[in-house]
Amino acid sequence: MTQGEGDPKSTAAVLGAEGLRIVNNTLPKISLRSLPGFGHQVDFNTQLLVESSVPGQALCEQVEVDATMVLQDTWTAHQNALNCKTVDINIDVRPRVPVLDEPLKRLLRGILQDLGCNIINARLKVLSSLLGSRNQVLPLGALGDLPSFSILSGDAIQMDLNLLSENARPGTVMPTQGLPLTASLQLATGRPPRLSLSQDTLSALLEQVQGQGALNLSITSLTGSRSPLQGQVPQSGSSLTMSALFPFIPQLTRVVPGSLPLELRVRVSKEPVVTVRDGRATVTLKATIEFISSALQSPQGLLFSLDVDVVLSITPSVSDGKLQTSLALDSINLTRFPPSLDAPTASSLTEWLKEILTAVYVPSVKDAFSVSVPLPNVLNINLRNAEVDITDVDEFSGQTALGRSCWGGASMLLPL
Repeated sequence: MTQGEGDPKSTAAVLGAEGLRIVNNTLPKISLRSLPGFGHQVDFNTQLLVESSVPGQALCEQVEVDATMVLQDTWTAHQNALNCKTVDINIDVRPRVPVLDEPLKRLLRGILQDLGCNIINARLKVLSSLLGSRNQVLPLGALGDLPSFSILSGDAIQMDLNLLSENARPGTVMPTQGLPLTASLQLATGRPPRLSLSQDTLSALLEQVQGQGALNLSITSLTGSRSPLQGQVPQSGSSLTMSALFPFIPQLTRVVPGSLPLELRVRVSKEPVVTVRDGRATVTLKATIEFISSALQSPQGLLFSLDVDVVLSITPSVSDGKLQTSLALDSINLTRFPPSLDAPTASSLTEWLKEILTAVYVPSVKDAFSVSVPLPNVLNINLRNAEVDITDVDEFSGQTALGRSCWGGASMLLPL
């Protein structure tokens, strides 16, 4: 049930005496907890596709299994093998399917009876390989308990990490309630550590930034102090006055002086939408931009408003043991504009807006999103040179997409 030492689908060959067969399973997630003076507790989680071939009870059901195994084991420098036995197994299957529940648990107990000891043996081999140790008798408790992990092969493991602890350093962004910042860390002999960020983690970061109001900005060309919600067009650029709109809305020349100051209020009300495709992540900020001049005789000086999608690319990296993220402008797309503007004029206005937003808005968002997340110390391995990639939440390395059909013809999926 590990990659590199058999296909994750290898349990498909298991057929119980009661007509049950495990057709497929996802890469198991494992956690170990030392029981000093006794052994270890192994927690094991996977999803299974189970088929029943009992006449009159033909089923094909997807379930999630949590198993807790208590192992009595010893390991000393004078032994060449691990003395280990399973003394207790507790299995929970969700959802509960009455005709499958007890038969499946009996089948799993037989499969898992020796698996806990195999996991500990595999862990020792992997850790010795990762740490470059030639001593295959590392004390099991020497490195402490590992976070949740999966054994990918004889020299590679994958761990789930919580990126922010309770002792997060000042200046770092704390995760939103219920949305912890997590990542997957893959460690393999002879290769740099690889940190995989999920779409959900990036969304959680951006939602926190939005909750602080940092995605909203008022843009002017006025001089004076700059607040977190106000930016100025650089002095080297054109001044932000009503005259800037005359090429797009010529009729304004007959109504207002070109010298009147113009303010652009950018407001992002919806949650940022993160998209991951081919390992590249972008975030779409659905914004409303209000064109305002306080001298206008209209409510709040509003001239008109439009909606725009500001698409930014997200690039993560590791520097000095910290996860860094940076943003860059990808594109700006106008999604709603006043009926008085025809399509060519709206396109020209979009190009002008792109210059303003690139000069003022995007740097402001980049500053708000420039967070440093300290990486945890895992197995005393240096993560300063870790590679970083972005993956969809269901596509972490090593995971198997669990099909919902069994071999051998049509299947019936029971409602969950």
